[in-house]
Amino acid sequence: MKLLKKIAAVVAAAVMCTASAYPVWAENADKVVDEADLLSDSEERSLEKHILEIIEKHDRKYDIAVVTVNSTDGKSAEAYADDYYDYNYYGYDSEGSGLLLLVDMGGRNWHISTKGKGIRAFTDYGISQIGDKVASYLSDGDYYDAFKKFADQADSYIDKYESSGKAYDVGNKPKDYGQMLGTSFLGGLTIAIIVCLCMMGQLKTAVKQTAARVYVKNGSMRVNHSRDIFLYNTVSKTKIETDSGSSGGGGSSTHVSSSGSTHGGGGGKF
Repeated sequence: MKLLKKIAAVVAAAVMCTASAYPVWAENADKVVDEADLLSDSEERSLEKHILEIIEKHDRKYDIAVVTVNSTDGKSAEAYADDYYDYNYYGYDSEGSGLLLLVDMGGRNWHISTKGKGIRAFTDYGISQIGDKVASYLSDGDYYDAFKKFADQADSYIDKYESSGKAYDVGNKPKDYGQMLGTSFLGGLTIAIIVCLCMMGQLKTAVKQTAARVYVKNGSMRVNHSRDIFLYNTVSKTKIETDSGSSGGGGSSTHVSSSGSTHGGGGGKF
């Protein structure tokens, strides 16, 4: 089945390239290429359906693909992902816009290659954030969940860019509602503890005494000599934080692939 899909995609790409007198980026219909056999047939069909739904949701402005391999044939993960994107005719519109996730099981690498509008919608920061989420699933062997997370994150980032014209970036980070909820809970708990302590304080009727004479019966004790004895001292230290410098700018870094096309992207290990 996978071989037939590849043949159909290549034939379709060839037809599209020769059918026009102008440069038109051909569209590869195969959105999941599982050469490493990480998915069952049913998982592959489900994932491909999910990705196609996201692509249609965004009016085919961005291509989304997942490719798994056992080896990159001596290439870096970046070069392999870029070449796979270009030479297998992924992307929509004249820019070939979209993004592709490569998972190399041989080197335990992941890499996301972007092109066209994908470069603008997915900044270096965004790719790093998506990659971290995907890599956690890959490390646990949850491959289907990893690829679905990639597709869902792509959907969310495209939504942001298309609706506001601004991509998620170092100065425009996505909101972590789970963290916000946790912070709100801790804040409420702190206030509740303070209120309880105040109420407990109001219930105390005894007054703390600092002098021993309060507990001594008049005339029962006479002090002939007294002296001060130094026992210990306490030193308090406060750390002064210093600025370690800026965290760097945002945006997307780019490079040129072997086909001469401009790509963005980034990757890591899992």
